[in-house]
Amino acid sequence: MSENSKQQMIITMLAEGNPVWFVAGMVNMRSHDVYLIGKAAGYPDKFKLRRAVWAARNQAHPLAA
Repeated sequence: MSENSKQQMIITMLAEGNPVWFVAGMVNMRSHDVYLIGKAAGYPDKFKLRRAVWAARNQAHPLAA
């Protein structure tokens, strides 16, 4: 798993409402590190996190023009 995909998974899990400690356990990282990744994406604002998830998905799969 690449570092970028791991970060996206963390952001997605936080956007779904999972607590930092739970996400940290799932990805085998320290809670503080998970918090920092989430904070960079807008945590604790779930709306900002969802926008970050949406933007990453649309960037990875652009619509055909």
